[in-house]
Amino acid sequence: MTARALLRRAAPVAMTALLSMPSGACGFLFSHAPPGGHQQMDYFTCTESNAGPIIDIVWAGLNVAGALAAASDPDAYDNSGRIVAVGVSWGILSSAAAAVGFGKSSKCREAKRALAMRQAQRQNVAPAPAPPDDVVHAVVVAPAADTLAVGQQLQLRASAYNSSGAAIPNKVYRWSSSNDAVASVSNAGLVTARAPGSVIVAANADNVVGTASILVVTPMNR
Repeated sequence: MTARALLRRAAPVAMTALLSMPSGACGFLFSHAPPGGHQQMDYFTCTESNAGPIIDIVWAGLNVAGALAAASDPDAYDNSGRIVAVGVSWGILSSAAAAVGFGKSSKCREAKRALAMRQAQRQNVAPAPAPPDDVVHAVVVAPAADTLAVGQQLQLRASAYNSSGAAIPNKVYRWSSSNDAVASVSNAGLVTARAPGSVIVAANADNVVGTASILVVTPMNR
C-alpha cells in the first residue's frame, strides 16, 4: 500500500475525530454571566475574559474549513458526507457559543464596573454625623463654695454636661437662693451678700440642678 493510499485512509479518521471534539462550546460551558440580582450584591463572580468565545470562533473556522475540504474533494475521504455534516454542525454550534460567550463576558465587565462604582461611592460618602447629645445629665456651679462679707458680690458660673461628659453650650439657667435675706442671686448668677448666715445657691437647667454653698459673714471693722 502506497503512502498516498495510507494518507487517504487516515485523513477521514483524523478529520472525523477533529470535528467531533467538544471544543466549540466554550461560550456555553465555561463563560458565566453575572448572577441575577448582582446590582444589590457586594461580591459576585463571572467571566470577564473573551478567551472562551475566541476559541469558539477558531473552532468554528476549523470545522467549516474541514467541511469545505471534504465537500470539494469527496473522493479523497471515506464517508465525506458525514464529515461535511459534522463540520457544518460544529461550525454553527461554535459560532452560536461564541456569540453567547461574548455577550456573557460583556455583561460581566459591565456589572464589575458598576460594582466598582458602587464601592467607590460608599467609600466617598461620609457617615452621617451622630445627633448631638444635648440632654443635660449634670450641672456644675463654680465656685462650689465661697465666703462673702455682707455687702460683697460674687459672680457664679454654671456649666451643663451630657452623659458623655461633654459640655453643652448655650444653656439657660434658672438661679435661686435658699434664703434671699442672707444672699440673693440674679438671673445671671450674680450673688449679693445681705446678712450673716449660709445659703445654697442653685442653677437649674432642664430640671437638673447644680449648687454652690455661700457663707455670709459680718464685715471686719477697719
